[in-house]
Amino acid sequence: MQVLTTQCPYCQREVDSTIEHLDGPVVCPSCQKPFEMEMPTAVVTSVHEVEEEAARESKMASEPAERTLVDVHPVVFRARPIATIVCAVVGLVAVTLLIMSVTGMSLAGYSLGEAMVLGPASIVVWLGTVALLVVAGMIGYWTLLSRFTTLTVTDDRTIYREGIVSRDTSEVQHDDVRNIQLDQSFAQRLLNVGGIGISSSGQDDLEVVAKGLPHPKRIIDLIRENQD
Repeated sequence: MQVLTTQCPYCQREVDSTIEHLDGPVVCPSCQKPFEMEMPTAVVTSVHEVEEEAARESKMASEPAERTLVDVHPVVFRARPIATIVCAVVGLVAVTLLIMSVTGMSLAGYSLGEAMVLGPASIVVWLGTVALLVVAGMIGYWTLLSRFTTLTVTDDRTIYREGIVSRDTSEVQHDDVRNIQLDQSFAQRLLNVGGIGISSSGQDDLEVVAKGLPHPKRIIDLIRENQD
């Protein structure tokens, strides 16, 4: 929240207020008298001709640069709760079987170390190793996909980039936003994860569709706050 400080024209006390009260009446908390707050503006004092090269070399005022408010990547595990649980169970079972096979422990009276040998290791060791590699590969793919998918919210627009090899980019100016959809199931609400869809006034379909984002409601509020 932006707080503005001004001086009461009646009692000369400093008064704090929010930017929403600009160009509108506010009441001084000290003397209880109403007055209007205005954003300070600059007055042009002179106009003169300057060579273009000299203008480039001198320090001149310019338009404010676009500010990045937040960069958000989709979450890795909370977006896939069932797949994450399956991977965790498979990985745990695979590690347990590998340890039991290497140490010669038995399961239901059957020694895993005496299982059928396939090459330099037993079949149990091979199955456990393959299972761990599959789990690690899936987690690595999810992480890579998350890192190469970004939703960027600036003070002027929302930009969505995705793709590991090929790169797709979609963006919508905040002033053109017509509709923002929040896609969130009950489980996703518990995990504070969800999807966002954004459409502009010139398009019928959603131009930005981002899934698996953390705190989606905060992102929507941030976009709304930066609309003129």
